[in-house]
Amino acid sequence: MDSQKESNQKWKYDAFLSFRGEDTRNNFVSHLYKRLEERGFNVFKDDEKLERGRPISAELLNAIEESRIAIIVFSENYASSKWCLEELTKIMDCVEKKGQEAIPIFHDVDPSDLRRQSNSVAVALAKHEVDLKGSDLGKVQRWKDALCKAANIAGWDVGKAANR
Repeated sequence: MDSQKESNQKWKYDAFLSFRGEDTRNNFVSHLYKRLEERGFNVFKDDEKLERGRPISAELLNAIEESRIAIIVFSENYASSKWCLEELTKIMDCVEKKGQEAIPIFHDVDPSDLRRQSNSVAVALAKHEVDLKGSDLGKVQRWKDALCKAANIAGWDVGKAANR
């Protein structure tokens, strides 16, 4: 990462956790969050750090921008969440424009499924295209691009995907 960009940036959080709650909130993510906090990292996790009374979307987008690192926990159903895909798009934008670092974790999903948009990722994206028919189909292409960029970053495979 460009050290000049990093030194000029004021980060509110050390890390932002992006994850599909139904898949990983009460298992992998809760353990990861606890370990990071125990080691002194200031981590934004949506159910821990949200300010009550503020719109969730604005709060999450601000937290992404204010985080030095984004940890993206890709799971089998990550791409089924429009909000996860919006977070991912914002994260990849911050990586490109603000010098933020992104660390992907592939939890029970193969990184190549994200790159190629195959298997559960393909099903989710096809559903989003149907849901957005007649509105912003460019959004789906931005999501596809963000998935591909993130999957091309060296990360960690955990769960079933790591045992292949």
